[in-house]
Amino acid sequence: ATFELRYHLKSPVFWVTALLFGLLTFAAVTSDNVQIGGVGNVKVNSPYAIAVTLVTMTIFAIFIMTAFVANVIVRDDETGFGPIIRSTRVSKFDYLFGRFLGAFIAGCLAFASVPLAMLIGSVMPWLDPEKLGPLRIEDYLYVYFFLCVPTLFVTGSACFALATMTRSMITTYVGVVVFLVLYLIPTGALDKPEFERMVALFEPFGMGAFQLATKYWTATERNTLLPPIEGIILWNRVMWFSASFAVLALAWLLYRTEARPKKKQRKSG
Repeated sequence: ATFELRYHLKSPVFWVTALLFGLLTFAAVTSDNVQIGGVGNVKVNSPYAIAVTLVTMTIFAIFIMTAFVANVIVRDDETGFGPIIRSTRVSKFDYLFGRFLGAFIAGCLAFASVPLAMLIGSVMPWLDPEKLGPLRIEDYLYVYFFLCVPTLFVTGSACFALATMTRSMITTYVGVVVFLVLYLIPTGALDKPEFERMVALFEPFGMGAFQLATKYWTATERNTLLPPIEGIILWNRVMWFSASFAVLALAWLLYRTEARPKKKQRKSG
């Protein structure tokens, strides 16, 4: 895990990804021309705005997690380092989930640029003071650790399992695109009051559960409160956490220690 984390922290991909996500969030806070999610008539740095912005960004962060966790095993096979590791006494469990843990932490650190950029943006001098509420660090920490990190774990485990079972980055990215399409189409089609509880329970990013929990909140409540992790939000997290561990277990069971067969090279004339 430590080796994998150090590898990603030294990679340009980590810093470029963190910079892009940070700049996008900073622009959303400091400019009227960029908006992430719909926050209505609440303060720019209100608990509700923080939650909507960060949870919305976790949808796009699936590409962050794919970049970090999906190439762990594929990279070892391509560089020839995988067979060397598998010839040692390192167990399959330690190899797979040690690497996953390091890559997952790297992805979470890269995504931390989002709340950091929102925090920095909210103290810029050109913002209208009427649009700002009090600075509350605990709101950023609450949303990041209790709403965003669980979602990153869900998407990261799915991408890692798919890449581990297929050992193909192309297949993994295709799977991510298919997943987003299958997510966006039903979510839009079921955007009706009679389906809101079902969407809140089964929507993997937690946005539906959060919106249902805060549906009838007043502007004052949205400016000062965050929903507790209970009820529909808790059930949504428990269900998808369970699914994530099941997917990781399946990846461990189906992972084969043999290296991928290399393509035969054509004989020169």
